[in-house]
Amino acid sequence: MTMPVAAARDVLRGKVWAAQDESRRPSKRRKDLLDIERLIESDPALRDSVPQEVLDRLEL
Repeated sequence: MTMPVAAARDVLRGKVWAAQDESRRPSKRRKDLLDIERLIESDPALRDSVPQEVLDRLEL
């Protein structure tokens, strides 16, 4: 039996949305940014899918 898994690009899209959501707790947004950073480290091609305003907040 196989389990469906979300594509990294789809996960990234959700993380970007969450990181930009000002109504989320700051600690959650920091976690989202860290997750975005990890995704980009594992697949640098994903960087093109991240808005510049989010990239500016990362430590890449």
